[in-house]
Amino acid sequence: MSEKMSTERAAKILDPKHRESYESLAIVEEACQMGRDALLLRIPRSPYKKGFACPNCGSSDYLYGYFDKPNKCCGNCGQAILWEDEI
Repeated sequence: MSEKMSTERAAKILDPKHRESYESLAIVEEACQMGRDALLLRIPRSPYKKGFACPNCGSSDYLYGYFDKPNKCCGNCGQAILWEDEI
């Protein structure tokens, strides 16, 4: 695929009620990969594995919000953060 598939298109392809014929499975595989990547962001991961940063994007700038309250998700990429692993 030369262009990145839109999120809306991937959601339509992954809808079990959607019926469409494809010349190859490449488009379905791309939609499945996008869905998997989105689901993986919802699985909480510790920011303490390699120093202190988001385990997905590596940023440490967006892990805390107002009044230094820990965010539930990275403000940069949306990765769910597991704060219980604090050392």
